[in-house]
Amino acid sequence: MMAGLWPPTPQTELRLGGLELLLARGERAAVAPASLEALLFEFFGATASSGDLPVAAVTRVVDMGVVDHDWWIRADPVHLVPQRDGLVLIPPELTELGLDEAQRLCDELARSYATEGWLLRAPHPWRWYLRPPQAPDVQTTPLALAAGRDIHAYLPTGPEARSWHTLLNEIQILLHTARVNAEREQRGALAINSLWFWGGGRLPSTVTPDVEFVWTNDAVAQGLSRLSGVPARPVPSGFQAWREIAQPGRHLIVLDSLRRAMQRDAEAGWSVGLAHLDKAWFRPLTEALRTGAVRRINLVTDQGLALRASGWQLGRWWRRRRPLSSFAPVAPLSA
Repeated sequence: MMAGLWPPTPQTELRLGGLELLLARGERAAVAPASLEALLFEFFGATASSGDLPVAAVTRVVDMGVVDHDWWIRADPVHLVPQRDGLVLIPPELTELGLDEAQRLCDELARSYATEGWLLRAPHPWRWYLRPPQAPDVQTTPLALAAGRDIHAYLPTGPEARSWHTLLNEIQILLHTARVNAEREQRGALAINSLWFWGGGRLPSTVTPDVEFVWTNDAVAQGLSRLSGVPARPVPSGFQAWREIAQPGRHLIVLDSLRRAMQRDAEAGWSVGLAHLDKAWFRPLTEALRTGAVRRINLVTDQGLALRASGWQLGRWWRRRRPLSSFAPVAPLSA
């Protein structure tokens, strides 16, 4: 599973021997673009109630080691940059927020809403969790889809959206006067001037993946793995490192490093990151398919493409390699 295969804007053409070969000679299928979180929930067979995917409840299992059936929503700390008539969201990974600062900010906000029955926790500097007094009727946007964009088109919607917009405005006022932010601004760091609400819900009723091993650095995949009882380990540095420790069986490998790299630098992050993935993963993978060390692969992206490739398919020499851009989906790509 892969996130961010194509950039949101045209880039300098790359030569990617391994990935281009897989795309040219494997069997491709167009699928509906979906967020990485949505792909993971579908892959794990995680059923949930209507509305948002319950990302908060799942990642809370990883960050707090707690399994309950309460309604939780992510309330991630972000920085908003005024630009023209809008506010552009800077994701928490780029704020350099540490755990101590996160917990001090969280505690300050939590005290302001404690009498109203709101429970706010910050077990991870970038992933905060809110349990309101009752489950609201709102729909939200994953943070990764709003990052780097004007937030107004991505704010909560639904019957109770107005009250959540009001809550967000109140929190922004409180953060403006927070001591932690004053300290951060004095040393030139970005202030945490807002929260991003998303991924609300309760734990999925069932989680049934069709794999025996999971390799991921993503908290959603880690949480779903833990709920399903399938062991999850960090993604190795490349295919050869993975092959040295992998056992026979069906494996899920979540390659999301491009999404993180593009948050830091959309253009350079994509080109450098994808070139590294091709060298570290896709080129040696094509050789493993040819020799039979790997029987077949299924590659699914969050941008509308699914690919299946096996050793015999790589022998279809008449299918010439083409630039990566020629395989891009026609439909608009998700972030």
